[in-house]
Amino acid sequence: MKLFFKFFIIVCVSLPATDLQGQDFEDFMRKYTGANGKAYMQPLADAFGANLNSGLYHNAYIKRNGFQLYVGVAVMDAFIPESNKTFTGTTQGYFSPETSARVPTIFGSSEVVTVEGEGGTTYAFPGGLDISNLPLAVPHLTVGSLMGTDATLRWAAYDIGDEVGKVALFGWGLRHSLNQYLPLKPVDMAVGFYSQLFSVGDVVDATGWVANLQASYPWRFITFYGGLGYERSTLDIAYTYEADDSEVAFDLTGDNTIRTTLGLTLNLGPLKIHSDYTLASQSLLTLGLGVGIGEIE
Repeated sequence: MKLFFKFFIIVCVSLPATDLQGQDFEDFMRKYTGANGKAYMQPLADAFGANLNSGLYHNAYIKRNGFQLYVGVAVMDAFIPESNKTFTGTTQGYFSPETSARVPTIFGSSEVVTVEGEGGTTYAFPGGLDISNLPLAVPHLTVGSLMGTDATLRWAAYDIGDEVGKVALFGWGLRHSLNQYLPLKPVDMAVGFYSQLFSVGDVVDATGWVANLQASYPWRFITFYGGLGYERSTLDIAYTYEADDSEVAFDLTGDNTIRTTLGLTLNLGPLKIHSDYTLASQSLLTLGLGVGIGEIE
């Protein structure tokens, strides 16, 4: 299981150990089907979708025309609220009587929850990973500018091995300056649209997009920045249910819609160190490190 979660962090962040490390990702998911499976995995869609749509900018300054470049890595860390660690699960199959209980989601306690049925039978709801945050790290490239517009690319591709398979991420975005139309100085403002695609073997396909209004204010070697955005994300999951080998597939939509971001960038010459906090139904912290050229007037 620890190998599976390496795909979330790509190369440089580790998650806490769990009691489930002997299982691969598909084994872990196929304990559930139907409504239980969706509720069990929904917090993953929320956190992962929020991560995908973060770390996309660290200022709002775009030249009208001229060379600008930023190359770096952004690390996003979604904080899992307690409300996303449990759900109301219902016994499945031939277990009688049908019983509901408060049980762990994928991020919840690793303890199995059991309920008793007729004739001394028991039904076990599987545990979760018992973690409170979900990190993701991705490389990032932004190049501009032409008529006040720059372009962003994100990419990663790895083969994690038999337990996970091939992992791939690709994202793109366009951003356009508003300063060329409005007298906004010393504040810089821009609008942006970004789209992300992520896949894990044949099991998970994730997509996300965000449109936002960005603003920044430079002061000495610090740039204060923030933004207001509207986002959507989906997580498509397909696996084989272990009880009867039936094929299960469902789509999940992240709960996040409106996000507010506040952050600052340290401009140490070409070296840029930036951090921001996003307030949304799934909040998260972003840290970034990179090299920027032509980002300050």
